[in-house]
Amino acid sequence: MANWTIKAIPLGANYVIKSAITVGLDDDKQIWFPYLCFYITNGSTQIMVDTGISENYIVDGKAWGGFPGKGGTEYALKELDQEGINSKSIDIVLYTHLHNDHTGCAHLFEKAVHIFQWDEWSELMDPLPSMRLRRDYDTNVIPVFEKMDCSKIDGDMELLPGINIYKTPGHTAGSMCISVDTAKGRYFLTGDTAHLWQNLYSHCSEMTTLEGEKISITSAPETYGMFVPSSLVYNHYTWYRSMYRLRTMCPEMEFALPGHEPTISGKTFG
Repeated sequence: MANWTIKAIPLGANYVIKSAITVGLDDDKQIWFPYLCFYITNGSTQIMVDTGISENYIVDGKAWGGFPGKGGTEYALKELDQEGINSKSIDIVLYTHLHNDHTGCAHLFEKAVHIFQWDEWSELMDPLPSMRLRRDYDTNVIPVFEKMDCSKIDGDMELLPGINIYKTPGHTAGSMCISVDTAKGRYFLTGDTAHLWQNLYSHCSEMTTLEGEKISITSAPETYGMFVPSSLVYNHYTWYRSMYRLRTMCPEMEFALPGHEPTISGKTFG
């Protein structure tokens, strides 16, 4: 195994009713879900996965779905500074997908190579009407990327020894997951293919909130099967295929690092 380490850093949060992320489960629970980025390093190469939300998508203190939210450039810079991370020193930025809450601070990483799937760029450039209505994609990031060193890939690839990319469409056409080999084992950064552990492991019955409180959550009934979909899956057929692929590669829950899972926020892995 390569000696990579991973730090899950919250670059903001959205105070969302849980059933919006795990459909049909826990209508009575409203929880702060983080906008996580992941800092990966082996001591020489520095990689960032996702970049949080733009302040343009937090209006009057509200973000996705009209729920309370926090984040943006200043928030991100403060969090990165607390971790001792200089955004201008990042070598590579990987995007699990190009939704507004994953690309919002791309401009901070001006010296990095930015990597995402070709299909994701196509959706950003020409989103469907439903995507426009929900403001899923921030078209303001297009000129930012056009000034950057960007690589549009198509499918799976080995990026570096110990870092692999897997295309996992469903949440979006160009969603991808990243595997990271560490001294402890191989971790999978799932992006929003699985927002939370429970999307990928339906039996979950407990969660730790951003405030550090352990709370009970509703374990999915058998009718759900292995997975719990979120309310934002563009193509359920491809999403289920991607989820089965992820479970095959990552059968143990502790090695999955979802993009909005509060339990893992602020922790180091590997």
